[in-house]
Amino acid sequence: MISLFLVFISALSISAQPRPCEAPAQYVGSMSLSAADGIITSAATYSYDAQRQQIRFRNHMNILNETILTDLLIHFQQGVLYEIDYSRLSCQKKALESTFHPTRVPADAVFIGQVILGTSSVPGLGLLSNSWVGEIAEIQAQYMLTFAEFTCLPISASVFTPSTGWMAISFYNHLLGVHNPQDFTPPFFCPTSLQDQHLPKTHFLKAVGLMR
Repeated sequence: MISLFLVFISALSISAQPRPCEAPAQYVGSMSLSAADGIITSAATYSYDAQRQQIRFRNHMNILNETILTDLLIHFQQGVLYEIDYSRLSCQKKALESTFHPTRVPADAVFIGQVILGTSSVPGLGLLSNSWVGEIAEIQAQYMLTFAEFTCLPISASVFTPSTGWMAISFYNHLLGVHNPQDFTPPFFCPTSLQDQHLPKTHFLKAVGLMR
């Protein structure tokens, strides 16, 4: 009888363990990044639309004493990326050699723990979060990810690759939905007639500065 009870309790524990989840299809947010022992820092805002597989990414990066401003419009379905510079009214269109990967916990990630960020003493002042670890073989990356339990929005990520070392990324100021549809429309000064076979090529992680 005792052994059956222990098996039952064990089954309940396994079924209650959080499972990998996927973020909402549309949201906006901000992120900050630190890499290379603080030599590289950045602060970015982004609009995310998984339904149409498109992202707008605006980044303010500092490398030593150099500041790099980046404004990217990424259309995964069309396989193109626009590098936009409003100060010069310039825009470069590139062929995107990346497929769309929705914001989610990878299916093979290993769950390591659940914590409350903030406090559970007062209702509404704590955020239940889940942490996961795993590897991405194609880019030789190791990661630890933290996602919100109830919304599956990203909170933080620690990522290691041989080319970048450790990167610490924080996500915050999330709002659900697309708040500015124009974020996903190329400005009037962006080229639209260039044939894709003649475009310079790039990939997503390199374009946003997460890989060299």
